[in-house]
Amino acid sequence: MPHRPSPARQHAQHHADVTHYAILCWHKGTGYFAERALEASCSRDAVIRDIADGQVEGVARVFAFNPAEHIADDVTEEIAIALAHRCPPGEPITPAVRDFIEAHAGLAYARGLAVDDRTFAAA
Repeated sequence: MPHRPSPARQHAQHHADVTHYAILCWHKGTGYFAERALEASCSRDAVIRDIADGQVEGVARVFAFNPAEHIADDVTEEIAIALAHRCPPGEPITPAVRDFIEAHAGLAYARGLAVDDRTFAAA
């Protein structure tokens, strides 16, 4: 019986020349890459959406790599700027998202963003 590659391997073989995104997270002194589905790891929009929606926490860096082209880049600043541009005016974002934008895109991008801060909420 001939060997047949798994469906996941067949999918990867057909899409070798695709840019993948890896999200490096930091939690309690330990770094780890966020576990994501293959489809999500191939989508810049999914990276931005996952960070904005809080699907990944403690984001330290975002890397883009394309194995077929032998390239890898730190795209953290680019992702932070894109995230800042996608924040709806007046709609609050989490403090973690604001901190990510400020740390990686700069204060100019974070200034004016509404933050959902519940630390001063009445009991």
